Formats: sequence, C-alpha cells, structure tokens
Amino acid sequence: MQRLRNRIIEILDTFSNEECIEKIGTGEIIEQWYDYVDEDRLDSYGLPIFSNEELKALRRFHNLLEKSYQKVPETWALNDLSGNKEWNILVYSAKEELKIFQKRGRMDEENEIT
Repeated sequence: MQRLRNRIIEILDTFSNEECIEKIGTGEIIEQWYDYVDEDRLDSYGLPIFSNEELKALRRFHNLLEKSYQKVPETWALNDLSGNKEWNILVYSAKEELKIFQKRGRMDEENEIT
C-alpha cells in the first residue's frame, strides 16, 4: 500500500508537469491514474497508509476526473490544453490534493507500516 500511495503522489504531480504532458500525453496521464485509483481501490485504501484527509483528497480528485476526463483532448501539445477548462481544473485540483499528500510525504517502500 505504501508503494501505491507513492505512485498516486507521483501521478498527481504528473498532471501539472508540462514536461510529462509533452512526453506521455494527457491520455496516458489519465490512464495512469486509473491504474491506481478506481471505485474498488478507493474502498481498499485506508489508515494508517492514507490519512483521512488524504482519502478525502483521493475521492475529490477521482470524482472530478470521472466527470471531466472525456472533455480533455488526448494530446502531447500544451497549446491544445491552454483553453481547455476541464484540464485546467484538473491541474489545479491535482496541485491542491498533492499538497495534502506532501504534508506526510512519500513513504518507505521497503519497510511495511502496520
């Protein structure tokens, strides 16, 4: 679970990383989120690996993505995203939710927390 949490942190950061957008594109960034977060997985994430605040952040971002991902162009060009309201909101939200995860930071991936 600690590794999954760290990957989620990385993906939230990827949403606002323009270099990543140009390398892997919006479609892949969104797909990476769904590799680690969906309705079933959300129910399996819990304490102590995720704080209550982090769980709320996960659900907020996931719900926002669910409502808006179809309106985001699949692109590698930043110019294609400049006027896309949905992408801009996702980027802003990812940055805000990432701040919540950064309070506790990344977790050790070798020693399991129990």
